[in-house]
Amino acid sequence: MSTVNINPEIISLIDEIRNDKVHGASQLARQAAEVLKVTAERSQADSLDEFWLEQREVGERLMSARPAMAPVFNIIARLLKAISEKSAEMDLPSIRRFTTSRADEVIRESRQAIAQIARYGSELIAGGDRIMTHSYSSTVVAVLREAFTKYRNIEVITTRSGPGRTGERVAQELGSYGIPVTFIDDAAIGLYISRVSKVVVGADRVCVDGKLVNGIGTYQLALAAKMAGIPFYVFCETLKFDPRLKGDEVDLEEKDTSEVVEAGRLPPEIRVKNPYFDITPLELVTRIVTENGLLTPEKVISYLEKQSKDD
Repeated sequence: MSTVNINPEIISLIDEIRNDKVHGASQLARQAAEVLKVTAERSQADSLDEFWLEQREVGERLMSARPAMAPVFNIIARLLKAISEKSAEMDLPSIRRFTTSRADEVIRESRQAIAQIARYGSELIAGGDRIMTHSYSSTVVAVLREAFTKYRNIEVITTRSGPGRTGERVAQELGSYGIPVTFIDDAAIGLYISRVSKVVVGADRVCVDGKLVNGIGTYQLALAAKMAGIPFYVFCETLKFDPRLKGDEVDLEEKDTSEVVEAGRLPPEIRVKNPYFDITPLELVTRIVTENGLLTPEKVISYLEKQSKDD
């Protein structure tokens, strides 16, 4: 049981991240870093030890809030490591200032990474392309927006993306930029896949064994693209690479079953499941586009294996 008293407002901010059904992993990671920053700014700690315990407690709650989303864990782990290393050489006011400035820095680095991915990713798209996407990703939206500034004649087919309504957000955002969008149910993927030239998705985690964790239904879309001979691209920053866990070790975050079927509509002995994420093998992926450029599945696995050994 924790002996650290966490400000109820901070707990509420953590709960917002835990219960968020709309935003992508990169956005929630930056939001988590902002929560740690706010914790530092509002801290009532009287000593370095108290400050560190408070940061660690909030950090641990943030890291466990969205277990399928690697960047939430990674961005907070990096912040906590930096704070721990600097606390030995700083007084309390200095470590508080360092924490807030370092949080701003990692948030800025994430945004810069996505801007770079948007540039690389838009180069994969050509005029006249019809592109299918699935599950909300701010990175995918950024890539498609950038591509649309170059080629005004691209079109997007976006799926409902499971019961969490994330597909509606994709359609709304892309439509607000003037991009022609067709919105389909996930069950229609097989019907429409032959009509597109590329498939693009984001990622919530790339595991050490080369498995891709993303919004539920990504695996089916990847299989459909493979069968149709359609390139399948993943856009994600390296903050989403996880050298710690294999695909079958990731918590895929079961959510409220009422999103799938209203309570009481089915007999009580029937089990209803509502996982928010699934796992796609990298061999179904054409390329992963990161802020460092385009990576083949083999290079991604090699990168993760090296990270795992370094850790």
